[in-house]
Amino acid sequence: MPPPEGQDQPKPRESGPPTCGHAIIVGFGLSGRAAANALIAHRIPIYVIERNNETVRRCAVAGLRIVEGDATDEDVLRRAGVETAAFFAATMPNEHAVLEMVGLARRLNPNLRIVARCEYVSTGMKLTRRGADEVVIAEQVIAAEFGRLVGSLLVAPDQRPAPPAPPSTAPPMPREPAPAP
Repeated sequence: MPPPEGQDQPKPRESGPPTCGHAIIVGFGLSGRAAANALIAHRIPIYVIERNNETVRRCAVAGLRIVEGDATDEDVLRRAGVETAAFFAATMPNEHAVLEMVGLARRLNPNLRIVARCEYVSTGMKLTRRGADEVVIAEQVIAAEFGRLVGSLLVAPDQRPAPPAPPSTAPPMPREPAPAP
């Protein structure tokens, strides 16, 4: 839908070149946003690489430093400042692409701290050989959670911790006024 007559559509803000010591996050799905939130909480500047042009447009208009493109492309990594970055998080679920970009990022910046995501332990070993410092392996995370859940079900019902309460959607109850002295 076009903007109303006389109003310009918001334009992505120019973010300028990345600064030294920043973090690069590849992929801005749930994992990428979780990584971004953790980095922002520690006041580490971030630069995102994302392939989805609608996500790029929305985030750029909001002021996020973001590059549209494929992080397996050396030029895209350079535009995000890989040579001067301190941290690199490959968060998307494409193992082949993650393997390729980790090797490329390591070659372009040998001092980069790299965290990568993959599905299987075998890919995790390959990522380590290509230069990842840490690897989040879905297969291991799921196995640990299954072990935890099954173990908790084997505990006697009266010894199980209470499940967390669901978030309340009801409006807050009005407080009664304090009794008059």
